[in-house]
Amino acid sequence: MHRFASLDPSARRILAFGAMSLCLFAMLSFIDVLKGDAAVSLSVFALDMLEKALLALAIVTTAYVTTEMRDIRAEREVLLDDLARARIEGDRWRSAARAHIDGLGLAIRRQFEAWNLTASEADVATLMLKGLSHKEIARLRNSSAATVRQQSAAVYAKSGLSSRAEL
Repeated sequence: MHRFASLDPSARRILAFGAMSLCLFAMLSFIDVLKGDAAVSLSVFALDMLEKALLALAIVTTAYVTTEMRDIRAEREVLLDDLARARIEGDRWRSAARAHIDGLGLAIRRQFEAWNLTASEADVATLMLKGLSHKEIARLRNSSAATVRQQSAAVYAKSGLSSRAEL
């Protein structure tokens, strides 16, 4: 009994259903013996036992699959509940993050206004803050890298800063 208890639940379930299958087979065979039919050949007896074994196996397999499906449905419900909670938490986190990001964006726009940046200079400065290179900014804005360098120089001059890191 100790070995049975140390098995994982799935293995215990398989063994339990296997034992039920053997018990069912034994009961069907016992009922057949009690009927006391006339003497039969060994081949007829073997086929009769095989038929009973297959019947017992089919019944127990159906019971096992039904039990497994019930467990899978229960696990699915738990997972769906976890997913719903995670979605709610994610929405809450996104809302909080959105408020911070919006506040940061507003602070950046106010600082750009305080420096009297043009719309183009503010756009270039924003893309620089995002870490894009002058070439990448030029490609995004359909302008030349020289124009972007000139606008970034204007940003540095108006802001009193000397580098991207200071920006």
